[in-house]
Amino acid sequence: MCGRFATGAIGNGALVEWLALDAEPDPEPAGRWNVAPTQTVGIVREAEDRREMVPARWGLIPHWWRKPLAEFKLTTFNARSEEVAEKPVFRDAFRKQRCLVPAIGYYEWSGKKGAKTPWFITVTRNAPGFCMAGLYSEITLEGDFIRSFTVLTTTAPEATRHLHPRTPVILDMADWDRWLDTDADVSGLLDPFPSDRFDIWEVDRAVGNVRNEGPELIERAGLGI
Repeated sequence: MCGRFATGAIGNGALVEWLALDAEPDPEPAGRWNVAPTQTVGIVREAEDRREMVPARWGLIPHWWRKPLAEFKLTTFNARSEEVAEKPVFRDAFRKQRCLVPAIGYYEWSGKKGAKTPWFITVTRNAPGFCMAGLYSEITLEGDFIRSFTVLTTTAPEATRHLHPRTPVILDMADWDRWLDTDADVSGLLDPFPSDRFDIWEVDRAVGNVRNEGPELIERAGLGI
């Protein structure tokens, strides 16, 4: 799964070049090292033949939801890739509104409750970061416009399986255009990322508190695995 991730601090110029954006994000995204569900970060989408980065709330609210947001109790920050084509909460977004979720890494925890060890998981040979496969939705509730997204997950590869049986769907840069093309067959893009592309190390337990932020959260606190 992916319940916490980091975007790092990547300036507009680097984002435009890396993500092939047609314009600089406005406003420039703030550096984030501890993104949690319901928080807002930048996602990348194709709209009117333009690739743009726009802010979105983590935790997809389907376009057909009509009740107050406070009554939405579904857990939608992750979506199982095996189910998105058919599951009502995700299927329309899968067909029409796919996005990229840029990140520099994500977190998993191991150990017993109350004494869990946090691990930072990143991808090699993908500077300055990588993109996870996402879906997004746009809706107006009680007069407020809400853009929201989810991160797709798949079966964990050997490199991360000891931490969690699921992992985010990480897209190779060569597959970004295909993922964003809603007319394309993307079934072959949902497989686990190669195990030899992961780098994993222990980080400080401070990351467990969503109020904590800063690049020190991804510093090595132990040996990598």
